[in-house]
Amino acid sequence: MKKKKMLSMLLAVMMVSGLIFTGCGSKGEGPADSVGSGDSGEDGKEDGGYVIGFANASVSNSWRVKMRDMLIEEAEKLGVEIVETDAHDDANTMNSNIEAMLQKDLDAILITPCVEDAVNPGIEAAFEKGIPVILFDRTATTEDYTHYVGWTDENNGAACAQLLVDALTEKYGEPKGNIIALDSIAGSGTDNGQKAGQEKVFSQYPDIKIVDRQYTDFEASKGKSCMEDFLSKYGPGEIDGVISQDGGVTLAAMDAIKEAGREKDGIFIVNADGINGIAKMVKDGTCVGFTQFPCAASVEALHLAIETLEGRDPEEKDVTKDPIVVTKDNIDEYVIEDGDDFDWTY
Repeated sequence: MKKKKMLSMLLAVMMVSGLIFTGCGSKGEGPADSVGSGDSGEDGKEDGGYVIGFANASVSNSWRVKMRDMLIEEAEKLGVEIVETDAHDDANTMNSNIEAMLQKDLDAILITPCVEDAVNPGIEAAFEKGIPVILFDRTATTEDYTHYVGWTDENNGAACAQLLVDALTEKYGEPKGNIIALDSIAGSGTDNGQKAGQEKVFSQYPDIKIVDRQYTDFEASKGKSCMEDFLSKYGPGEIDGVISQDGGVTLAAMDAIKEAGREKDGIFIVNADGINGIAKMVKDGTCVGFTQFPCAASVEALHLAIETLEGRDPEEKDVTKDPIVVTKDNIDEYVIEDGDDFDWTY
């Protein structure tokens, strides 16, 4: 395992254990334990710089670790202090974390909701505080926020579904086939959005059917187990495609397909994020394509928070980016052929 991956995993373990990192020093204050971009003293500001909260859903996978790292790196460049909390994907913890952070002198807050509904109280409390509330990565059902920015799961889910439609149409001369869906976390904005996007596309093609689906919680072991069950349930020729919401899950599902001796079934695979192992699969032809959900969404959110504080933010409430679709036609722009499978390519 390469150093980059080991460091990311170590960082995730340390954060989950409740350790606190602050540029040159550290401090802990209960559930709102923070990460700052510099040692800024008791008032939380340095040289008049902004202090911005970050209510993170979790650092439960390599995407989230990379996303968090990019945010902290950009904040340091801009002289912004980040006060960070980790909800461990628990809505009650996230609400408590936000309430605790609001006791600090924050200029704005960034939030990645762990679920769509149950974290509304925390988001609404932040909005009532009168500071800019920037959502990214995942959505919420409340309207009490300043801006959402990023690539939406619904659009990415639709783009992935269209990749399958195109592949099936090319194979059969018409859009038809049986699909297996490897979903993420029940009730999360990611899962709800991905499903909505899939449905928007597949509903146009009555002969393409999702015959089975299962939650994997973004865990590779669950993805492999689910795929093993599906391969036992459906024989050769009964699965035409797999649509997955997570790269690690997809890699594990591919392992299950290989171990079952089903590689020659011609199962089309599409994926909703772009770790390097998936990019390699596209390169070697075992994956049709994937959509990018850039880790740099956190950087976009930070910039938008600063623009809002300075009165330079856009008029639209939701700043939605177009899907980034990667196929054999543009894979060379993304794949790191000698890189680790779990490296993020953007």
